[in-house]
Amino acid sequence: MKHVKHARIDVVIVRVVALAALVALAACSKVDRSRPESKPSSVAALAAPPAQPATDAQSERKIVRRAELSIEATDPPAAQRNAIDVAEKLGGFVVSSDVHRSGDVGADGEYVTVSFVLRVPAARFVAALDELRTVGTHVSQEKVTGQDVTEEYVDVEARIRTQKALEAQLLEIMKDAKTVKDALEVQKQLAEVRGEIERVEGRRKLLDNQTSLATITVTVGKNMPVVSSSSFGLGESVKRAGGDFVKVTAGLVNGTIRAIGALAPVALFVLLPGFFLVRFGIRRARRIRARAHV
Repeated sequence: MKHVKHARIDVVIVRVVALAALVALAACSKVDRSRPESKPSSVAALAAPPAQPATDAQSERKIVRRAELSIEATDPPAAQRNAIDVAEKLGGFVVSSDVHRSGDVGADGEYVTVSFVLRVPAARFVAALDELRTVGTHVSQEKVTGQDVTEEYVDVEARIRTQKALEAQLLEIMKDAKTVKDALEVQKQLAEVRGEIERVEGRRKLLDNQTSLATITVTVGKNMPVVSSSSFGLGESVKRAGGDFVKVTAGLVNGTIRAIGALAPVALFVLLPGFFLVRFGIRRARRIRARAHV
């Protein structure tokens, strides 16, 4: 019986060591495939596959789609609301939004720049771009990019399958463990495998999110007319000249006050004692001359 028990323990240890070697080989066999660089492409090339029979390779392609739009509009906040309505209508949403107001107020009102990020379904990426171009007066800049991550996605799924197979084998070995030492060894290997599964599945979820939803960054600025309103901008020039006069005058007054405050200690501790010394010297000289004449 002792020989049988020892034989079983030896078998468990051999299986644990073998699985440990398999885990190490699985970790080392991960091949770092170079990702394709993100290259600008036309909007049509980045569009979702057309509604026609496609091969399995085409239907499984994973592409990360991004776009950046710079738009000018007479009312940037209104253009932002229209853009958000477009995204929500197509099944998207707003990720972030930022509004910047300059300190200058022109004849057409306050200068406002609005920046926001939208996420829309990848299948409606082109439709979203077409509608977003119409929320302002014109598009001053547009950039569309795409990154094919199909190879990385396939590699991630293969690693998940491998790690899950190792997990199943470790669970079977755990059932045959007869000693605490054997159970702890198997548990250690099992924890490492499960940690790798969670890490790789997290990467797969990230790729699913990036490929299922396209990212569009939009910046809307106010139109900057070359010539202001009536009278060739004379009224605006007068207003700005008046403002400059007030600013310069205030600066001079403030500078004078600060200069007086800085020179007051000098006058108190240097000039005033000097004045009294000079006055005393003059009086003494007069007294000496008066005595000399007597």
